[in-house]
Amino acid sequence: MFEDDDFELPDDLAAMADAAGAALAGMGEEFAAGAEGDAGALKGHLEKAAQSVDDEGFQQNMARAFGIAHDLKGQGSTFGYNLVTEIAGHLCTLTRPQNNPGRETLPQIQVCAQALLDVLAGRIDGDGGTIGVRLRETLGIG
Repeated sequence: MFEDDDFELPDDLAAMADAAGAALAGMGEEFAAGAEGDAGALKGHLEKAAQSVDDEGFQQNMARAFGIAHDLKGQGSTFGYNLVTEIAGHLCTLTRPQNNPGRETLPQIQVCAQALLDVLAGRIDGDGGTIGVRLRETLGIG
């Protein structure tokens, strides 16, 4: 980015950057706790979708699930939960209203939602290591 390889941030800016990084790292647990509740709500909407007797109820609950997945996709990496972002992104694709999610894809969506909840409950941050690799393979991500 800079032509000068010897460029260094002034001490006060470097300290501010370090403090900001530490603050975000400290917020990771707070994010995971809140996101775990959101993932539970997402699963609840999927259960309601499965129990819906009409298409309108099904689509409304799928749209609500999409909204939660979209929020989690946008927040996960910010707080060091890259695997959450990846799984939530996959859920976005599967539940996006414009993609007309159907009952035939609901089992796959529910498996992804459970994986998301498990990652958050287990506080599996970063890319998830070997667990993340296995989850991506199982869920068909990447």
